[in-house]
Amino acid sequence: MPPLASFTAENDQDKNGQFSKDEFPAGPLRDRFTQIDLDKDGLVTPDEWRVSEEIFSKAENALFAVRPGGRGDITETHVAWKQTRGLPYVPSPFFYDGRVYVVKNGGMVSCYEAKTGRTLYQEERLGALGDYYSSPVAADGKVYFASQQGVVSVIQAGDVFHVLARNDLEQPIMATPAVVDGIIYLRTAGYLNAFG
Repeated sequence: MPPLASFTAENDQDKNGQFSKDEFPAGPLRDRFTQIDLDKDGLVTPDEWRVSEEIFSKAENALFAVRPGGRGDITETHVAWKQTRGLPYVPSPFFYDGRVYVVKNGGMVSCYEAKTGRTLYQEERLGALGDYYSSPVAADGKVYFASQQGVVSVIQAGDVFHVLARNDLEQPIMATPAVVDGIIYLRTAGYLNAFG
């Protein structure tokens, strides 16, 4: 977040010392307006700005493995491992067969050994560009990734990155597929697909 003084000088159009959503310029900051407007009254006050500025300055996108049983501040005692590269914006990490898989926008896949956090591979390209909102799923030794643009990529589960298939369903995909009794159910914008 930019400093409050410079943001006020550039954007406080009605000079009242607080900001409506219309006074936020288009972009990532405006997209976070509802997070910054802490009391949800449609206006961001200087106090709300300062609180959000402090929160955002400490924010970090990280994947942690935490040992159970801790109390209080466990940062030094119970964090087993931490990764900060190749992490998703929306999709959840996925644990399968001793490994943690993640996909980030652009179709970049990373895989970590769950027990140690050791990087098995990082930011490998699926060959399916675009944003990813759906979380990965797995079945029968394969991991499935669905892009918002509708491409489902399948990789071989394991320590080595290997793409087995890419299938364009030609419809946007936002939902995470479900695997039930050997069938993968996948919802696109217009259809519910079932693959056996």
